[in-house]
Amino acid sequence: MNIPALRKPNAAFLGPILAGGLLLAATVVLMPDRWQIADAIRRGTFSPPPAAIPLPPPSTAQLMQRFSGGKRLALPDLQRLMAASATTASASTLSAIADALAKGHAPVATDRVSYDILASGRPDVALAFLESRPDRAAPALWRLRFDLHRKTGDLAGAADLLRSAAITPGNAPPQHLVEAAYALATPEILITAAEHGAIPPLSQAQALDLASWANTAQRYDLISRIDRAGTPGWRAANPWLAMTLAQRSGDSGSALRYAALLPSGRDAARESIIMASGDPQAMRQYLLAQASAKGADGSAIAQRLLEKGFRPDAIALLRQQSAKGASDEDVSARMLYLMGPRPAGEDLDWLRSRASADPRWLAAYIEREQPAKALAFVESRPAADSSDMLVQRIALANAARDRVAAARALDGLLDGRPLSAMQLKAAATATVPADRAGRYALALARARIAAGQGEASDRLSLAWDGWNRGDAAETAGQLLDYLRDRPDDRAALRLMADAQAKLRGEPAARPWLERLLANTPPSIERAELLNRLGRTSDAMAMVETLRQATPNDRRLDIMLSRLLIASGDPGRARKVLRP
Repeated sequence: MNIPALRKPNAAFLGPILAGGLLLAATVVLMPDRWQIADAIRRGTFSPPPAAIPLPPPSTAQLMQRFSGGKRLALPDLQRLMAASATTASASTLSAIADALAKGHAPVATDRVSYDILASGRPDVALAFLESRPDRAAPALWRLRFDLHRKTGDLAGAADLLRSAAITPGNAPPQHLVEAAYALATPEILITAAEHGAIPPLSQAQALDLASWANTAQRYDLISRIDRAGTPGWRAANPWLAMTLAQRSGDSGSALRYAALLPSGRDAARESIIMASGDPQAMRQYLLAQASAKGADGSAIAQRLLEKGFRPDAIALLRQQSAKGASDEDVSARMLYLMGPRPAGEDLDWLRSRASADPRWLAAYIEREQPAKALAFVESRPAADSSDMLVQRIALANAARDRVAAARALDGLLDGRPLSAMQLKAAATATVPADRAGRYALALARARIAAGQGEASDRLSLAWDGWNRGDAAETAGQLLDYLRDRPDDRAALRLMADAQAKLRGEPAARPWLERLLANTPPSIERAELLNRLGRTSDAMAMVETLRQATPNDRRLDIMLSRLLIASGDPGRARKVLRP
């Protein structure tokens, strides 16, 4: 029992009210706010966090940016950067990456990187990268350096690299050095390389190849060096080259020795060496030995003897060949060709003796002798008066300018013998004394007519000759034939009219005068013909017409006055002459 409550009756009501208020206040205080409620809800729905996802690796551009900025990269990143940058980065950047890898104890092979760069089509960058590396002079990289110089067009740099390797043993592998020398078309540098020990001594095959090249390039100074740097045994593999080089150096003995080793053509090679040696006696003995061989071509060997200056031997050989008779014409023709058009005195004497014994040699002697001497020789021959010899005498007399001798030969030729057209033509070329030229011309005309080779001019010449001698019949006879070919020749018609008038009087001349008149244009000559035909009035009319055309022609005045006098009008004739 609550004693205090009993003591105070109001307390019984206040107690519950206060207790309720306190409970409400406690409820308010203890009720969670919205944040606490949210947190309780969150806690009520809790789940474990997701597993961690690894970040993607940085790109090549990021790695290059970090590397260029001086940041240190892990080895895997550096290796990846090197592999990805070979196609785009500069030589200096790639070299810096390689240096970083080397510091990290993960070096990259210089040749591999260079080949990667080269594969991207950048030989200049590959060369720059290689030259920037500390191991660029390593023998294993020499061929790569050489090839890069060539690919970039730096042939001078490649040549310098090759020369340096040729004089520095161990600078380049021997096989690479040999290949590089041929690649630059400078195989002669291999001689230098062998001399300096950069490559082993030249093998027989190499020495032969270099000797062939030196011969083609006319670098004969290299042959002795090839022998010292290799072996002279290469000559046995190519005796023809050995022979050629020995001959070039003037060593005929060695050249002949190598010629004997040729598989074929030994005789021709031996001959070539002897002929080129310049030793006269060796050449002479060789050619004479060849001439004595069975089946030898004597004429060809004789020519060669002459060419080498052994004329007596050549002549003697050709004489021997000519004596055999089997190929006399060929040998003789060859000898005469070699003698030339003006042989020496000894050769002319020999030809003269041959011509004296054998007429077949006469033409050859005459062609090569002086005309006067040849003429004297021909005139002394038994057959000097034959037609062919007379023609030859005329030709020689003309060449010697001996008119008397030409006339002498022409007299023999025109003695009435039958002559061919060629002989007549040759006879007409004779240059005879001027005082006898006309007589010979007429004789030749008669000879041509007798041979059926006469020309119209020949008959006209004989017609005038007959007229001059007073032989009108001869004149008329020759003109008949002439006028058949030349019917309109006015001079011949007038001469025919004169000849007929002399033979049978003017009536016989009248037909020829009429023919002449028909072919004569208006002129003084036509007027004269009219007058001669008795047509005086027509003649006067013709002259008057001509005077009107040419009033100052005194000849017309004279003719008109003559016609007037003939017609019985002398007074008018005087007026014409004295106007």
